[in-house]
Amino acid sequence: MKQITDKDVFFCSAASRYFKEPLAGTAANSSVFILIEHCNPFPAKVGEAHFDKAWLQGIQKLAKSLKGKVLLIRNKKTNFRDCRIIFVDCKKCAYFTIQLPIEQVATVRLADYIHSESTEWETDPFFVICTNGKKDKCCAKFGYPVFKFFEAFNTDVQVWESSHVGGDRFAANVVALPFGIYYGHVVVEDVGHIMVRTLLRKIYKNKYRGLSRRSFFEQSVECYVREYLQNYDIDFDISMKLLHHEEDRYTVGVKTTSNFHCEVVLLKERIDYPHLLTCKSRAPETIVKYRLLELKPFDVI
Repeated sequence: MKQITDKDVFFCSAASRYFKEPLAGTAANSSVFILIEHCNPFPAKVGEAHFDKAWLQGIQKLAKSLKGKVLLIRNKKTNFRDCRIIFVDCKKCAYFTIQLPIEQVATVRLADYIHSESTEWETDPFFVICTNGKKDKCCAKFGYPVFKFFEAFNTDVQVWESSHVGGDRFAANVVALPFGIYYGHVVVEDVGHIMVRTLLRKIYKNKYRGLSRRSFFEQSVECYVREYLQNYDIDFDISMKLLHHEEDRYTVGVKTTSNFHCEVVLLKERIDYPHLLTCKSRAPETIVKYRLLELKPFDVI
């Protein structure tokens, strides 16, 4: 009989939940998403997908130049005849879709569509759920059930399973597009809350990781300000300016779209994480968190 070891049963997402790791400020950083429909099982890396290699390398280079991410996607409508390519601009909160026969995919010059005045941009929300078990087994174990619940909850809303979106230990990971809203540690009981709130242009705060278009530091500031104001509107936005920085202490000036002004003081902390960060990690590592020291509102005269 095969002996079962800790390594055989370790799931990094379960460990993160057990550690009660805060989700705020952990969204993978991407201003743009390029989604490519892919009928075959997802490979561990996007570059291994069954497309023309030169074309795919060009798409990855374009994404990198735009500070974006390339994802492979599929749902129950995906087939071996047609392919959809979706370009999402999270700063504009808009996207466009190209659909064509799969043998013509390598002819697409995506940059031409991005800059064309005739391109038809859409704003209706849709969801991407990471289920890529070849990248990390947690993505499949926790992501696939969540994807199936999303798929069944509202058939009028596009839902895709995808290759790796970032954050193995936060599986199941859900991204609400075109906003770039990341959710982590999602379970099937969260699906209805996320779906309904998104359609109402709200954020589901319980599993909110942050906005992908912001850095980890900026996401942390935004999450603290949202919590203080109890404002989880998708259209809520902030501008921030670094006022002072000494060692690991940061003071930031913040102004919101509702004309609220405050100073936020954060302390950068390096935490010795007691578990493996991913299911494939070989040794524990440190993680960085920004702890709130003070949030001080002030009036502008």
